[in-house]
Parts: sequence; structure tokens; C-alpha cells
Amino acid sequence: MPEHVVFDTNLAEYVSQVLQTLLIKTVPWIQVSRSRSLLLMVKPAVFLAAIGAGAQLHLILLAFNILAIKSISALSGNGQSVFAKEENSSAFVLVASQKTLPVLVAVVEKLGGAFGESGLLVLPCVAAHLNQIILDSFLVNFWLRKENSDKLKAS
Repeated sequence: MPEHVVFDTNLAEYVSQVLQTLLIKTVPWIQVSRSRSLLLMVKPAVFLAAIGAGAQLHLILLAFNILAIKSISALSGNGQSVFAKEENSSAFVLVASQKTLPVLVAVVEKLGGAFGESGLLVLPCVAAHLNQIILDSFLVNFWLRKENSDKLKAS
């Protein structure tokens, strides 16, 4: 048996992050499961409208952030801005347009039922979060294809 055991800090950090992510993801599930009986009363048209509103909000934020980045870059002299690099501006647009699920759940919880049962209010938040992921994956795919075609044209 060795005198000391070497502990891999990278592995420990990875396990810690995975565990933290799993625990954070359980919060919306707990909120929704509290209102399970009420969820069955939600009309599909109302739920689809909430999903559509979440997607619209995300698209509005994307457009606003793209416009903001272009403005900041132009005001600071196109080549001198940190956002002159396309990867920096893309990262900013995506991160600034995202609304995280744990924050949404915390806000709903702080409302204390002022707008209805918190479990019901969390459901459109979960759907909006999934919409963000799907929409952003299409956007990143579009950007990658554009970048690859630009590289092919340049060579």
C-alpha cells in the first residue's frame, strides 16, 4: 500500500461540476412536480403560446445584442474593439441572450405565488430554456457554416 494517495484535482473538479449541475437541474423538476395535478389542466394552446413568447423574447435579445455589439465595435474603431474578433462577439451575443433556468426558477419562487402556482410558472421557463438551447445551436451551426465557406472562398 502506498504511503500517500495522489488525488487528481482535475477529476475532483469535474466530479464537483457534474454533481453541481445535476443538483441544480433537480430544482425545476421539484417545482413542477409540486403542481402535478394542476399541470393536467393546462390547455396545450396556452402552453404553446408561452413557448412562443419565450422564443420571441430570446430572438429579441439576440437581435438587441447583435446590434449592441456592432454599435460598440463601430464606436471604438472597428479593429481596436475586443469585439472585433468574431469569436468574441459571437460568445457575447450568445451569453448575453441566455436566461438560465436556475435564475428563472429562483425568480418564480420569490414571487411567492403572486402570479399563480409556482410549479405551473416554472413549466414555461423550462420550455423557454430548451428553446434557447435549440435556437442557439442552429445559430452556432449557421455561423460555423458561414465561417467555413468564407475560409474556402479565401483559399
